[in-house]
Amino acid sequence: MSNGTRLEQNINESNQHHGGDLYQKPTKREMADLDRGDIRVFEKGVHDQPYGGPEDVQTTLEQTRAEQVETKRLFDIAKENGLFIDRETIDKFGDKLCTKTGECEIFYNEKESLIYKVKDPFAKWVIKELHAEDAIYEHIIHNLLFPNTRYKFIGIAEDEGNLRIVLTQPYISSTNAHPTDEEIICHLKTLGLEPDGPYFYGNEYVTVTDIGTASDNVLKGDDGELYFIDPIIKLKKPAKEVIEFLVNFTPKEEPLSWWKSLLKRFKR
Repeated sequence: MSNGTRLEQNINESNQHHGGDLYQKPTKREMADLDRGDIRVFEKGVHDQPYGGPEDVQTTLEQTRAEQVETKRLFDIAKENGLFIDRETIDKFGDKLCTKTGECEIFYNEKESLIYKVKDPFAKWVIKELHAEDAIYEHIIHNLLFPNTRYKFIGIAEDEGNLRIVLTQPYISSTNAHPTDEEIICHLKTLGLEPDGPYFYGNEYVTVTDIGTASDNVLKGDDGELYFIDPIIKLKKPAKEVIEFLVNFTPKEEPLSWWKSLLKRFKR
């Protein structure tokens, strides 16, 4: 059973937590701490998982068992803390933008100008090689890399016994053509992400893919800024280490509308 009051509070916190001077630039540390605060109850008992070597890649059977254990853990914590969202609540998020797939359900709420995503965190595991206990941190890493498409954690849901993480994301108005590969690569380089194998861009901590012009994961907004909607993120180190690295990383050059777009998110 979902806790509708807590769900509403989470949404309101997303819109109100940076009141006062809207032009005071929030630091990456402040943003990461805010995101970590949303999932704090889920962090108890989580251990760093090894990444990097062939011996650290789990077999399909090991991954399946780890997913089952983590799914039960997150379900139990969500239900104890009013963060479990039932199907009835999900169906009221807004207009469904696409049919349900194994990866994600997407809803558009025009009144809130928000996209709701009900995501399977273990989808595309073969590409991401994500350890199950790091799934709860994935959206935080996205937010540090691509803050103008910042996710807000809403809660945990279930689909036929499988784990779903419920997030919101600002709706991006884009009537322009998709950006060119050159524009995408240039943007990634400002974030310290260099070519890292075919179709991947990364550093020693993290790498991203599914961001070329052939995908629909990068939009060029009406403001001319690039918006990375839902790239695939692959970790090379434990999630908490990646978060700490990204918090302290200084971009070579901030994208033109980096903070302008972020501040617009808090005005709503």
